[in-house]
Amino acid sequence: MADVHSVIVLVLLSFLYIQDVSTQEAGIVNHWESVGYSWPNETTKQNYIMKKKFVVENNIISGIKVLDGNVYVTVPRWRPGVPSTLNKVITDPTNTDESILEPYPNWEMQTLGDCNALQYAQSMEVDPNTGYMWIIDVGRTDILTDHPQNLCPAKLIIYDVRNDKLVHVHEFPDAVVSRTSNFLNDIVLDYVNGAASFAYITDSVDAKLIVYDHERDVSYFFKHPSMEVEEAVESILIGDNTLTMRVHLNGIAMSYDFRFVYFCALNAYSLYRVPTNVLRKQSSTFYVERVDRKNDFSDGMVATDKALYYGGLTKYAVNKWPFSQKSTEMLVISNDTSLRWVDSFAMDDQENLWLVANGLDLFLTGRMDYSGLLYDCSHSKATLGG
Repeated sequence: MADVHSVIVLVLLSFLYIQDVSTQEAGIVNHWESVGYSWPNETTKQNYIMKKKFVVENNIISGIKVLDGNVYVTVPRWRPGVPSTLNKVITDPTNTDESILEPYPNWEMQTLGDCNALQYAQSMEVDPNTGYMWIIDVGRTDILTDHPQNLCPAKLIIYDVRNDKLVHVHEFPDAVVSRTSNFLNDIVLDYVNGAASFAYITDSVDAKLIVYDHERDVSYFFKHPSMEVEEAVESILIGDNTLTMRVHLNGIAMSYDFRFVYFCALNAYSLYRVPTNVLRKQSSTFYVERVDRKNDFSDGMVATDKALYYGGLTKYAVNKWPFSQKSTEMLVISNDTSLRWVDSFAMDDQENLWLVANGLDLFLTGRMDYSGLLYDCSHSKATLGG
């Protein structure tokens, strides 16, 4: 994979933002005031609203992946009223100028309380070789409320997107992923001899790196101080908004050659990496290298053969860490309106970098404005830095 050709940003309240590296400019190509869904009919929609199974202010886009030109996103079930947690972005048939979310793979797979369905999909990864989507199901819902629902065990679902069929489900043992406390956050795939053989998943509450060995259909975990929040950084100031939180191991990225996994805690500046030959052996002693210190907090991340890309939360930015010798952190793009809280990343087969920026700090502190557009960026431009 060559370095990034362009950056496309999908933002809640909300914009599709495309960065053209050659012209150094970017523009918004789509936006939403709030998350809307492709309902079976109007009666179903009104029934969901009446029963508070759809509470618009509790719906926020988080994870993103792109396969065969289709964009898939997650809507975390952090609070009640999220009708569908895994979705495909489609054009609204009643208004072709707008995009909405179509439950994926269907409405039945979004059923709360059915442990064979998706309870809460935070992130996923796609294997372009097979068309398989590897989906994290946290199993728990309403985890940002005083009454979290520990409905089902956490699981990893492998779904064949191209043939629309379930391939495999791995249910995590409670000794590996706690049914009552986990926050499975992000996932990367590790290829052995050209085949996706391992999945590495971050647990941001229990500060674990979960390993799933697909060939043996077993899971285990590693713990290390590098996965925990750093001292005295529990408050994050974004603009005039102070967010107090403790989020351990969060962002994770696989190196282009599958030799290293990069990771960091959200409440931390240090960037680490661990060799995959350590993670592939359940009995290994965990060995980690500190890469360097980032200049900002970051959430998700992704790697190409040239650099590691991640957000800069307090500076409304995307940064990169080139893999060349004597490299230093570089600014890729910044915009204090449309790049508030860069959450997650995806690469497509055209070597475009997609990302979700969703104003998550405003969502978490109850300051998200749903009375109209929070941001008005339909004609904004941003400059590529570095």
